Amino acid sequence: MTAIPYPSYELHTLGWKAFQDLCVTVAAESLGRPVQMFLPSKDGGRDGAFVGTWQSGGETGSSTIQCKFTSLPHEHLSFAMLQDEINKVKNLVTQGLARDYIILTNHPVSGVAEAEIKAQFEKAGVERCSVFGKDWIVGEIVKSSRLRMLVPRLYGLGDLSQILDARAYEQAGMILSAMGDDLKKLVVTDAHKRSVEAISRHNLVLLLGAPAAGKSTIGASLAVGAADIWNSLTLRATSPEYIEEHLNPHEHQFIWVDDAWGSTQYQRDRTESWNRVLPLIQAAMKRGTRFLLTSRDYIWEAAKRDLKVHSLPLLTHSQVVINVQGYREAEKAQILYNHIRMGDQPAAFRAAIKEYLPAMASRVDFLPETARRLGSQFLAGNLKTDKATIEKFFASPEGFLVDTISGLARDCLAALAVIYLSGGVVASPVPDEGVLQEVTAVYGVSAIQVRDALSSLNGSLVLLAHNEQGRYWTYKHPTVGDAFSTYVSRNPEFLDFFLRGAKPETLMREVVCGGVELRGASVRILPSHYSYLLERLKGVSVYPLRNFVSYRADAAFAALLLHERQDLLDGLQSFVTPIAQDPDTSLLVRLHEYGILPPDLRQGFVEAVKKAAIEEADTSFLDDDGVASVLSNQDEEEILEEVRRVLLTCHG
Repeated sequence: MTAIPYPSYELHTLGWKAFQDLCVTVAAESLGRPVQMFLPSKDGGRDGAFVGTWQSGGETGSSTIQCKFTSLPHEHLSFAMLQDEINKVKNLVTQGLARDYIILTNHPVSGVAEAEIKAQFEKAGVERCSVFGKDWIVGEIVKSSRLRMLVPRLYGLGDLSQILDARAYEQAGMILSAMGDDLKKLVVTDAHKRSVEAISRHNLVLLLGAPAAGKSTIGASLAVGAADIWNSLTLRATSPEYIEEHLNPHEHQFIWVDDAWGSTQYQRDRTESWNRVLPLIQAAMKRGTRFLLTSRDYIWEAAKRDLKVHSLPLLTHSQVVINVQGYREAEKAQILYNHIRMGDQPAAFRAAIKEYLPAMASRVDFLPETARRLGSQFLAGNLKTDKATIEKFFASPEGFLVDTISGLARDCLAALAVIYLSGGVVASPVPDEGVLQEVTAVYGVSAIQVRDALSSLNGSLVLLAHNEQGRYWTYKHPTVGDAFSTYVSRNPEFLDFFLRGAKPETLMREVVCGGVELRGASVRILPSHYSYLLERLKGVSVYPLRNFVSYRADAAFAALLLHERQDLLDGLQSFVTPIAQDPDTSLLVRLHEYGILPPDLRQGFVEAVKKAAIEEADTSFLDDDGVASVLSNQDEEEILEEVRRVLLTCHG
């Protein structure tokens, strides 16, 4: 047997999806057949087939490209494995989709098998059949550095970072392109300059500000600058897990995390993941990777109490923490001018409000997003042009946005509802099943009308973006989600629909129960709806449910949930130190406050606090009001007495 003059990549370890991705790249890069579309698996059973084009001598034709994957490294391809494809091929030939039929496989292929397969497919009507097996694909990988960059799990790395990074970079480029109009209106402010200095000197910047203060626009400009100045590849990260998976020490990376700890409310369920990834970020920064984080100011204030910032000390340094809303009046005037001049308001509107603009630029509550809305005919086209109305528009931007949403046609309301019920992101085209069915039934519109409405709202209230899974719809700005949340809270009939149609994870991040106050949460569930909320949440995994009880449930709902899910108590027998920082402590404190903590768990907690104080000098019982609230005066005195006794014994 002739030896293969190059390494034998273990393509059988890729898995079907990763191998299909490889085939897509090979089809375009090596065969000159850029993929036009995937054929749905339900269409004739053509699972794994996709359509490409070829050009030869000025003639263009269609290719059907069939992927055949095996997890068995030594299983040779035979015609028998492809027998079922023959009838499908005849149908493809009739449709004009298979003048050229290509089989890409990680099976080894013998010369005899290749000849038989080609003969049988051409007999079925294919003009030209080509079979490319494992050895050919490996040869192409060896020859093409571009291909090696794009394919997964090569060189024994054992992960998919290369191909996923390439797709993530492409996604970032698309997102930046979608923000192009905003970038054109960008004013280089003092906050922007300090952000550039921070990312240049420290490889980290944290942009803080109120909703609509302009954090994302500055972030986009920094991302473009990173590509231009440092030749960095930009990743738009969506979670700490995403960062962990995509960090690559062999590339210059710029990692941008918008709304790192939650878009409208602090997402405590992410804290553990962030604490795990912070040391990795610290190490990556030393290698030259740059990180841009943004957050609403009130969310950061809540998050930093739970984050182990000692793992990334720069997060507490003023040099990298930039408050973006401290605009000078000249900066605000330029921002307002740019948005009005480059917006789509008619000349008559611009002329009518011109005399009021200097006063608007001097307002303390000025926000760039409000300026953008004023320049938009869709968002402010019906606005009266007297000074009092313009002043109110800047003083109450959310109120005007809620009014705009409330006045939308039913198809547009349905379009926003689809995004809202899906947690702020929904695939494009919107899937026919699930949320879309619920929305169309409630609003009395068709699926086509909803999809058309999304297109009409694109750029004003919603945004069509891309990621590695494909296109998706989201809000143009997070404040749109805030406003729709307020709209929901003011419409009891929609609240029933929301409870029925929203994903459980959406419910847990949007609602509070009874009189619980949580900044950013406007959807309040009253006791009359507790039974339905319980039905939706009782099947959720333990950790997010504990978090919900700790911060969003009132006593009545917590008791109902605890009756259904006794496993919520399972983590309350042991605690890490310092006890005040253990997430289980938050749950125990809340259950004690509500009077539903079992006595044996309270006593066990007291013993854990005592042990931590004596053995590890943990002062949580003195420093933390929550921990102290669980202890009786006698408990506290006994702990202090025991600490004194041990200390005296040690020094005696």
